[in-house]
Amino acid sequence: MRIAIIGSGAAGAVSAWLLQDQHQVVLFEAAPRVGGHVHTVKVAGDGPPIPVELGAEFVFEEGYGGLLALIDRFGIPRETDPLAVSMTMEEGRRTIQVPPRSAAALSRLASPRMLRRLAWMLRLAREAEVVADQQDWSVSVQGLMDRARIPRDVADTMLAPLVASCWGVPTDLARELAAFSVVRVMGLRLRHQPHAVFPAGGLGSYLDAVMADAPGVDLRLSTPVTKLDRDAQGLALTAGGQVERFDAAILACDWHNSAAMCAGSPALQAWYQAFAAFEDYRAQVAVHRDLRHMPAHRGLWGAANYQFTLDRKPRTTVWSGRRFRRDLFRSWLREGEAPPASTLFTADYRHIVVTPAHRGRQERLAALQGTAGLHAAGMYTAGVDNHESALRSALRVGQALAPQAPRVAWFARHVSD
Repeated sequence: MRIAIIGSGAAGAVSAWLLQDQHQVVLFEAAPRVGGHVHTVKVAGDGPPIPVELGAEFVFEEGYGGLLALIDRFGIPRETDPLAVSMTMEEGRRTIQVPPRSAAALSRLASPRMLRRLAWMLRLAREAEVVADQQDWSVSVQGLMDRARIPRDVADTMLAPLVASCWGVPTDLARELAAFSVVRVMGLRLRHQPHAVFPAGGLGSYLDAVMADAPGVDLRLSTPVTKLDRDAQGLALTAGGQVERFDAAILACDWHNSAAMCAGSPALQAWYQAFAAFEDYRAQVAVHRDLRHMPAHRGLWGAANYQFTLDRKPRTTVWSGRRFRRDLFRSWLREGEAPPASTLFTADYRHIVVTPAHRGRQERLAALQGTAGLHAAGMYTAGVDNHESALRSALRVGQALAPQAPRVAWFARHVSD
């Protein structure tokens, strides 16, 4: 078949890699680069340029089998690192590091007030284990805190802001997120340590390797697709002002772009409605050198640094230069906040909102897969709000369109549930 794939993020690029031996694949990308939300940039400074993630970043040893298998298949060196995080609360008056990496950091956890908060956090983690084991999509973050009987002051000053910081959303929205997705994405499982995995050259290096191993793919960068339609002759795709015909198409871009492409086509109305049902929010991140976005005490810095306040949206600042001993950071900006003066890169995102209702939207989309010659792929279409979900969606496309392909069989052995 002649297959169009729209979007070269993880789902689109890996779908192309899986299908290219069996079909004629054309991969359309609106941007001038491959990667989508995987966006590794190089930052110069004292010494050689270092890779910094402007998009997707944290990958764990647990739950990322497909991604780690691809990294290893292409011989990309990787290192692991047990993560420490910092949490600044009480209007900036107190910062703790978890787990503590020094005697000074340990002493900050020893106050009765902080020990009480940590005890309730452990209680929440135990309750979260049940939700994770049962893959229970029905429970929200607030519902999980209610189940664990978390006192209101602990929920308001620590636990709800922690989730809000990680997602870069207001605290009220963080309470509505699906607890199962939050637990899986944050690696909050008591049975394993959240060791992060860092491929040499950044996450973008594995997608570069995927595309280098797919020479049969017709890659068209800077070529946005503006319309899809279906008639008696098949699928008609409009890109760059030209109409082309395909036997099948994989929408591996975001839900809002997919909805826009299907809008106005009577044959694709069900697809349009399914895409339009997903919820998202807008966020901006900045890579910068501003120390004011980090804890005042350098010895308490973590890989991720959460700032909680009661009157403003919490945020996260990632110490992007940590492994290279560089003062280089990535912050989720608060609504209306200008990027720091030292900003090197910014990126705007429309991020999916994964509430308990998200599962029903995924099921609606799953029921449409293959109809009218279309398939949908992307993190939001399968599983939780993490990178492995995007790869699982690509595997699903491969199994539907090239079930006998050796790459599909190999990938199926590695992708995590």
